[in-house]
Amino acid sequence: MMFKKKLLASAMATALVTGAMLSGGAQAVRMSETSVGQVLLGDMYIARASDYSTTSIKVVNTSTTDAVKAKLVFRSKKHSDECKDMILYLTPGDVAYVDVRLNATTGKPEIWSDDDSILASKRTDGTAVFASQVAGGVTFAMRDLTKQEPTFGTSPSEDTCAQGHFEVVSAYAVTGTVVNPSAGAAVVIKQGMAKHDLIRVFDQTKPALNAAGNNITNDGAARTGADYTARVQLKGNVEIKSGMDRLMAPMLALRDGVNASTAGATTYLVTNPSFDVSLGAETLVGQSFGAAGADTLADIEAALSTTKFTNVYEKAGTNFEVTFPTKYRHIFPQSQRYTNKAAGTTTYESPFYNLGEVAYGVSLFDNQERSAPGVVGDLCVVSPCGVSPVGGSWLIHEVNFELVGGSAAWDPASGWFLMTLGNRAGTDQYGTVWAAQGVPATGYTHFYKAGVTQSVISPMGR
Repeated sequence: MMFKKKLLASAMATALVTGAMLSGGAQAVRMSETSVGQVLLGDMYIARASDYSTTSIKVVNTSTTDAVKAKLVFRSKKHSDECKDMILYLTPGDVAYVDVRLNATTGKPEIWSDDDSILASKRTDGTAVFASQVAGGVTFAMRDLTKQEPTFGTSPSEDTCAQGHFEVVSAYAVTGTVVNPSAGAAVVIKQGMAKHDLIRVFDQTKPALNAAGNNITNDGAARTGADYTARVQLKGNVEIKSGMDRLMAPMLALRDGVNASTAGATTYLVTNPSFDVSLGAETLVGQSFGAAGADTLADIEAALSTTKFTNVYEKAGTNFEVTFPTKYRHIFPQSQRYTNKAAGTTTYESPFYNLGEVAYGVSLFDNQERSAPGVVGDLCVVSPCGVSPVGGSWLIHEVNFELVGGSAAWDPASGWFLMTLGNRAGTDQYGTVWAAQGVPATGYTHFYKAGVTQSVISPMGR
C-alpha cells in the first residue's frame, strides 16, 4: 500500500449543531456550478517518490476575446507556506500548463514547463524569454521548507513542498486595443497574439492602464465587478500521476453570488479597481479583493464552509482528500507565518483549533442503511492517539489524504460514509463569528483497485 494507512472509527462522537451561518448571513460568493470562475482552488498536488511523482496542472482561458492576467501559487502541505508562484500570461482562448515533478537526482520537487504562458526569465531592460523558447523547457526549484508541523506525537516532521495545494487568482482581463503598454506601440488583444506584446500590457501598472481608458475589467469607472465576472472565465484541471496510475480532478472555481442580506443584490469576487498580482508580494485569497482594498475572506469562507462530507464507500479501496484552502489566513497573528520554525509554535484562531486541527468523525453505513452495531466510544484507531490537546480525532494538515476504513467490529464491503467536521467557536481577526457552521473545506473521494491502480475521483457531497 503506497499510502500511510490511518483507519477511521466507524462511529465517532463529534457533536455538531448545524444551520448556523457566518456573521451577517451573506453568501457573497459561491462555488461555480460549471467549474468556470475567477479564482481556482486546487485541492492537492503530489511530487514525491513514495507514490505519485508528477502533477500536471492546466489552466484554460475560456474567453476568446479577453486576455487574462493571473497568478499561480503553490502552497505546502501543513502550513500553506508559499513554495513557488508564477504569473500566467493568458491570451484569448489560451491554455497554460505546468508540471510539479520529483527531480530523481536531487529527490526534491520542482516545477517544469515549456509553455509560452510562463516566463523563463526577464531582464531589467524588459527583455523577456518564455518557457516555450527554452530547449527542453524550464525548471524552477521549489522551496526547501524547515517549518515543522504542530506537535502531534513524539516525532513531528518538517513541512514539505512535495505535497500541497495551489491557487489561481485572476487579477483582471483586457480586450480591444491597449493604448499605453509599458513600451512601444499600442497592443491589439486577439487570439494568437505575441506573448511579448501581452507582457507589455500585463507588466504595466494597473492604475496606469485604468487611467488611459483601456477596456480593463474592474477599472473603477463603468466597468465593475459584474464586468470582471463576465470576462474572467478560467477553468482548471489537475492530473496526479505515478508509473501505474493517474487521477484527474477539476479545480474548484469561485465566482459571484447573491448577498442574502440584501434582496436582489449580487456581490462580486473582485471589485477593487487597483487589484493586481505580482511576484514581488504574496497574494492571499481574499486579501484586497474588495472595494478600496477590503478583505473579502469572510465572503469566500461562507461559500466554502461545511459541517460534513459524504460519498459512497468501497472496502479497502477508498481514500478521502480534504483540504482547508484558507486555513493559512487564520494563523494568528499573521506575522507567525514565516517566523516560527519550531514544532508547536504556530498557533491558529477560530474556526480552527490552536494547532490548526479540525475535529472530525466518520460513520460507515452498508447498503442496507445499517451503521455500526453498537456505539464506538473513545476507542482510538486514528493516529496520533492521546496526544491532542482535547479529546477526539483530528485532521491536522492543510492537505489531508487518508484511507477510509472501519473497525474490527464494523467494516462493510460497500455502502457510504458520513464525515462530520467540527470547528472551534469564536470570533476571528476578520470579524467572522464562528458558531457551528463547520469549516471552509474542499475535498473529493479517491476510489482505487488493489495496488492503487485504475483510480477514479468523485466529488464529495456536502
